[in-house]
Amino acid sequence: MKAKFLLVAVMFVFSTIAAYSNVLLPLVPSDAYLIVNFDLAAIVSQPEIKAVLDTQIEASTNEMVNFYKRAGIEPARDIRNVMLFLDGSERPCILVNGTFSAKKISELIQTDKDLAAGFEIVTIEGLQAVKNKLNANGNMIFINETTMAFGSEDVLKMVSQLSSGKAKNISTNKAFSHLMERVDTTSRLWGAVVTTPNWESRVQIPVAGLQNMKTAFFSVDYDKAFTMEFTGLVEKKTELPEFVDAMINLLDAFRGWTASVPEMTELLKSAKVEDNQENLARIFLSVPADQFKNTMLKLSEKANEKK
Repeated sequence: MKAKFLLVAVMFVFSTIAAYSNVLLPLVPSDAYLIVNFDLAAIVSQPEIKAVLDTQIEASTNEMVNFYKRAGIEPARDIRNVMLFLDGSERPCILVNGTFSAKKISELIQTDKDLAAGFEIVTIEGLQAVKNKLNANGNMIFINETTMAFGSEDVLKMVSQLSSGKAKNISTNKAFSHLMERVDTTSRLWGAVVTTPNWESRVQIPVAGLQNMKTAFFSVDYDKAFTMEFTGLVEKKTELPEFVDAMINLLDAFRGWTASVPEMTELLKSAKVEDNQENLARIFLSVPADQFKNTMLKLSEKANEKK
């Protein structure tokens, strides 16, 4: 129950603080099939959302969160853009751009005995990097003074090559470029997916019909209203009826999964499935900003109660 509550809270925190940034896209490889982009700076102007995130960060025992704390980095103040991607080999990477100082972080690791016990300064493909001795996927490289990448050593080697123009980035992927024409990159959050063979079995979504989806994109905005949209496209018109049913079942499954969090259950009552009768179906939710704000405040209060 507690884990589910925290995951639901964090998921909706991140889905309300996003904004488009093309600064990090050149560091995404051409074979990436999932990209998610958001802007942490938006938290500052949304106290109810910041409260939830602060609670999760404070309670976290993750070594990178602890590293941030010791390095004096405050996410809401110092981190501007965050982009996550999965490449064709299922390797995750997190790209971060902000107002922190790579030089200061490097110096701190070399002078702080506690940090030195878990991290060490190394070089990856000519770029200064920090090796995480405790987590093979928690390494980082400094692309420049204010941009970092986190991931395994292999994926960071690839990002380093991208930064120097020695590898092809996502702009050369025709399928993704075409998909990006549909994505609302002015939203506070946006994401895009180009499916790969047997993708539905890898993500383990037990809903029949989703295998027909070829591409998908999603966006979230929060101004006078909170809006959330997840759109999937199929290749053939004959596949659409089954896909629409799958989207309805997916929405019902998500409602069931969040049933133990009443605030989310109430919020999701307004969600609906729509289609264009051709090749597209979407899950769409729109509620007044005040309703969403009250929901986040309640989630923040519950998170504090569980500390």
